[in-house]
Amino acid sequence: MKLKTNYKIRKIAGESVIVRMGTQNVNMTSIISLNSTSEWLWEQLTGEEFDAEKVADLLTAEYEVSREVALLDAQKWIDMLLKADLVVE
Repeated sequence: MKLKTNYKIRKIAGESVIVRMGTQNVNMTSIISLNSTSEWLWEQLTGEEFDAEKVADLLTAEYEVSREVALLDAQKWIDMLLKADLVVE
């Protein structure tokens, strides 16, 4: 899967949020806010194919986390992306 290219991270009121580019009327009722790890993963994976294994590889390389925890966190992050329709499978 890949992140959709028409979504970008923007800083709004000090928060990192995902916004759809090129949209005149933005629906502000469903804003996706990112914590620093989610933002870092988004930046690392923009334009890249990825799965839970690749996300877990990034997490274990950057943070002191076990492979088991990284895989669980990676799948949760991917599930959030899927639910928000931010990826192309």
